[in-house]
This record gives sequence, C-alpha cells and structure tokens, in this order.
Amino acid sequence: MLPPPPCPEPFEDALRVPPPPQSMSMAEQLRGESWFHGKLSRREAEALLQLNGDFLVRESTTTPGQYVLTGLQNGQPKHLLLVDPEGVVRTKDHCFESVSHLISYHMDNHLPIISAGSELCLEQPVDRKV
Repeated sequence: MLPPPPCPEPFEDALRVPPPPQSMSMAEQLRGESWFHGKLSRREAEALLQLNGDFLVRESTTTPGQYVLTGLQNGQPKHLLLVDPEGVVRTKDHCFESVSHLISYHMDNHLPIISAGSELCLEQPVDRKV
C-alpha cells in the first residue's frame, strides 16, 4: 500500500479545491467498522483497553464531529484527535480520505501513529459490543 500524500502546508491548502462530497458521511462509514464505538467517554474507552496495542475509535463526547483514537501504549492510555479544525483526517505527517483509511494504513504497514510527541501502535482492535 502506498503512503498517503503529505498534508499540504496551510498556504497551499487555501489554493486547493475542496474534494467532491462523499456519498457516505464519515459517521455512516464508521458505523460499519467493528472498532468504532460511537459516543464513548474517555474513561469508558480506557476501561476497554487490556493489552498494549489495543485500540478503538470513538466519537468525542465534548466536541461534536470529532473522532478520537484511544489506544494503550506502554501500559498508558493515549487519546489522539483524528480530525483537524478544517475537517481533514490527519496524523502529524499525512492526510487521509477517512478515519478508516488512516486505521487500515497504519495497521497494514505496522507503522505507529506519531502525534504530539507520543507514538501509538495499532495491533488489536477492540470490537464494540453488538
């Protein structure tokens, strides 16, 4: 799988044409992912993590439209925001089409997600209870 393109610099971003609307909203797409838990508090998410590498994605309970990757690394829970203020799904170095693409890219390539000085390796998704 090729790496996603780097995110444009803010100046370039102003010149970029917005992408066409997606046929399915991010919320609709995420509902199909076993590791997406919907609205879940930070504390509830942390309680579901057992082993280093466990992760899930949840909808922020405090910021509507924001998605949070919660994972366990070196015995410590980490919470990474996945959508920037412009609504772009991104990590420190790359932009992604969707949260699902970000997760599959990092899992398939065994690459940690680096954000704000911390690393999070995605090894085992924590499936939501049906």
